[in-house]
Formats: sequence, structure tokens, C-alpha cells
Amino acid sequence: MARDGGTLSPKLARAHRAIAIVDIVESVRLIHEFEDEVIDRWRRFVDEVRAGVLPAWGGRLVKSLGDGMLLEFDTAPAAVNASLELHRRMASGAGGRAAPEILLRIGIHDTEVVVDELDVYGSGVNLAARLSALAGPGETVVSQAAREALVAGFDADIEDLGEVHLKHFEEPQRAFRVGPAGSQPVMWPAGSAGQSDRVSVAVVPFRVNAAEDQARLLGEVLADDLIAQLSKLPQLSVVSRLSTTAFREREVVPGALYGALQCRYAVHGSCAIVGDKVRVRAQLVECDASRVLWADALDSSLAALLVGEGTIVGDLMAGICRALVASEVRRASTLPLPSLESNTILMGAIAMMHRLARKDFERSRQLLDHLVERHPRATAPRAWLGKWHVMRVAQGWSPDPAADAARAHQVVGRALDLDPGHALALAIDGLICAYINKDLATATERYAAAVASNPSEGLAWLFQSALHSYAEHGAQAVECAMRAQRLSPLDPMKYYYDNFTSTAMLSAGDFEGAIEYGQASLRANRTHGPTLRILAIAQVMAGRLADARSSIEGMLRIEPGFSIARFLERYPGAGAPHARRYAEALRTAGLPQ
Repeated sequence: MARDGGTLSPKLARAHRAIAIVDIVESVRLIHEFEDEVIDRWRRFVDEVRAGVLPAWGGRLVKSLGDGMLLEFDTAPAAVNASLELHRRMASGAGGRAAPEILLRIGIHDTEVVVDELDVYGSGVNLAARLSALAGPGETVVSQAAREALVAGFDADIEDLGEVHLKHFEEPQRAFRVGPAGSQPVMWPAGSAGQSDRVSVAVVPFRVNAAEDQARLLGEVLADDLIAQLSKLPQLSVVSRLSTTAFREREVVPGALYGALQCRYAVHGSCAIVGDKVRVRAQLVECDASRVLWADALDSSLAALLVGEGTIVGDLMAGICRALVASEVRRASTLPLPSLESNTILMGAIAMMHRLARKDFERSRQLLDHLVERHPRATAPRAWLGKWHVMRVAQGWSPDPAADAARAHQVVGRALDLDPGHALALAIDGLICAYINKDLATATERYAAAVASNPSEGLAWLFQSALHSYAEHGAQAVECAMRAQRLSPLDPMKYYYDNFTSTAMLSAGDFEGAIEYGQASLRANRTHGPTLRILAIAQVMAGRLADARSSIEGMLRIEPGFSIARFLERYPGAGAPHARRYAEALRTAGLPQ
């Protein structure tokens, strides 16, 4: 790449792009055996991509080779959606009788690259190419950076492949397989209260291009609905509508909003009404940087919007939440600690803790420790730090479980000294009592207090489900787990909720349900050891011995020294009759004594 004294050539520019590398599977063999047919099909396919796929997703064909393509997109979700469309089109257009089946493998990375009118350059392009080689026939594999821009179940179904070793990359890379999304998930519901340091968001009433009073109310209705939904989210502080109304008929200038309302983010947009139809255009902007993070255009009927029906508010929430989380995690992952704001530290720490990659896990500890020092009277960071120590023990990563247990007690105890009614701290204190101390009676009291303080604290219901599982109350365990699922947000902890639900299903004797939720947890995060343990037990009890052995092999890769004795030592329900059945199932699956 041309440089002049460390500066790019004027013909080159740096830009953030989602890079997609598309390859034909077994291209050498196919061209050798079916040269004319493959060339003809590939040329027609490239024309389809250029004319029908790329315009729909804002992509550019950088280059086409005889057996592959290099594409670029503005966002990772656009690149993923386009890749799924490429797979569909290639599968549906096999051609004549003699034409062979052609399958694609695609790799996607979200990164900064150097671009000109003919090509893109940079190490990010190489990573996308290596990820494409990792993909199987008909598959798309994305990087950690691309996955962070996606909402699981909304943009795509996502399966964590764990850390993989790629040629010419010294450190292992986290990779994820993506496929078509299922039904649209429920958006983020109410979370825990009591956060003193939260991300600030303002929603400006949408501008409407109509003179009728009823139609003009539409902008107010949309703003009210979004404020109501955003106000339920943990870590968010939503500016009152009384404050944002002043900007209703004005051109939105992010810097002015930041100065007047002291908000980091703002949502604004417009409504174009034609007859009984409405097109809603919305943007999420980062006010202090005057940068658009997300934008979308959605269609609905006017009547449906005015009476609060339809899916537009949910669709807007999906995009807003995805962009907010991605922005906050990016801040926490890249900026030096002294320059981070408290809410960014907390959101980033929670997200990185639950990835369960060793480097990210240790980084989350640094962030939480810094936040505890920075805000000596803050409760939430201490609660999450206590959970970090419990997860360290549960994952088998603790060099001294007794020391981690003592530290968990200390930090959560201090959190409850500061705020005895803090629901999250009460729930995590109950987890420590149950998992670390095996004191199920005190854990029961803590969970009850957490739910009484905040009935929407999902973790309290989730941990209660485990308590019922230990006591062999299967029906109650499932009831609590499903309630927690309804309260669980679309965040990095979804696999954690699925694991507890799998445990509850196992307790109730629903082995297929336990396997289903265990596999869902594993698809989201392949490095969670407890998921693999519960999944193996359920698979043995369902008669799937080969699958159970595979689960145990995966678990032992995470914690090589794990054994039946260690399982019984850790398991809070070890004194109940079912614990021996679980231990026997693990032995059958191949876990050492």
C-alpha cells in the first residue's frame, strides 16, 4: 500500500467496513471435472450478486475471481444478510442436468481497512479470508468483531465455535457460525433498579409531514412508546419527554443535545404519511461525537401506529439496543481505563465477563476493580464482581477457589452494606450462599428478598430455579426458569439463562427439553463448562450416549482436571438422591472418577 512519510497516498482512504470473502467449495475439483458448466454458472451468479444482492444490502463487489469474490459492506448485519442470500441463490440455481451442485463458504470480519476504487487492503481482509476457509459447505463464519454487531435470533442464529487457530495469526481468534434467524425474539424487558451510573439516552419526538392534528400526534406517540421501553432497560437513564419536547420541531444537532441534555445518545427521526401508510425513519446518534451509529426505515399503517399495534416499536428497539450495546462494549474494550466513563466500564465488564474467553474474562475483572475503586459507594459493580469470582470457580479457572469464595463474600457483603435492598446484590449473594457455601436455606431467603425488592430481577428468578432443581422440585424449577427467560434481555448472558433452564428441565425429567436448551446455550457460547456437564447428563438419560461422550470431551478441553469427585464437591445439590444419578450419568459419558 502506498505511503508517503507514514501518510496514505491521496488515492487511498481508511474506512470501517464489513469484509466478506466468498469461495466456491472444492473449486479446483469442480472446474477440473465440469469446467464449462462451473464457469457458466459462476458468471451468471456474479451477475445476480451485482444486480440483485449488493444493491439491497448496500454492498460493493471489490473483485471477482474465477472461484470467489471479495465484497464490502457498511455494516456487519448487512454483510451477514447478504451472505445468507448468496447461499440461498446459489442453492436454488443449480442449472441443467449436467451442472454440478455448487456450494459456497463465506468469512466475514468487521474492521478498519484501506480502500481505493479498485481494492481493499489490510490485515482484516486476511482474517476474513481465513474465516472463510474455516466455514463448511454452505456456511458463513464471522469474527468476534462482526458478531458483536449482531443480535442473536434477530439478525441471525449464531453458534459460538470457540477460539480457533488460524494460519498466520499468532493468537487464537474467536469465531462464530451464523445462519438464518428464526422468529423475532422478545425485546429487552425490565431489568434491575438502583443503578447510579447509567448510559444516558434522549428520545426526541419524531417530525411528521402532515397538517392534521391526529397525524401530527404520531411523532409524540412513537417517542412515548420508545421512552417507555427504553426506561425498562438496565444501565440506561432516559431523559424525560418534558425535556426533549423543546427539540420537537427543530433540526436535531447532536452536539446541541449533548450540551443541553447531557445525554450520550439520542434517538430521532421522521414520519412520512401517504394515505393510510407511514414510513418511519429513525437514527441513533452518539451526541458527543456527532456520529450516526444506526439508522433504519420501516413501514406501517397509520391506524396501527396510533393505537400502539404492529411491530415498529419492537423493530426500532432491536436496532437501538444492538447499536447501544455494541458502542458501549467497543468503548470498554479499546479505551484506557482512566478515560472511561463509569457506565461504559460496567456495561463492557458485564459483556466481556460472559464471553468466557480468558483474556476478556480477566479484562472484565480489571474493569470492575477499577469501578469499585472509582465509586466506593456504588453497589452494582460490587455485585457483578462477586459474580465474577463465582464464575471463575464454576468454570474451573480459579487457582485458589477458597480465596475466590472469600473475595466474593467480601465484595457482595459490602454492596449490601451500602444498599441492603439492592435486588441484584441480593440475588448474587444468594448464588454465593448456594454455590460456594452449599447453604441453601440462606440462599432461599436472599432470592425471596431480591424478588420482593424488584420482581423484574431476572437473575433472582434464574437462581431460584437452580435452588428448586437442587431440592428436586422440578416443576417449580421450570416455572422459575421460564419466568427468568421472559425477563432476560438480548445480551451476552442469554446462554447463561439457557443453561439454567436446561438444568431445570433435567430436574423435571424433561430430558429432550434439557437437551434443547443446553444446545441453544452451547450454540451461543461454547466455552461454558456447566452447560456441557448438564447437557451430557441429559443426553445419557435420553439414551444419546455418543452425544454425551462428545459433550464430556468438550468439557474436559475447557477444564482438563474435572472429575466426578469434583462435580460432587461443587454441586450444591450433592446431598439429594438425584446427585448420584447425575454422577453415574457423567461416569457413563466418560468423565473420570
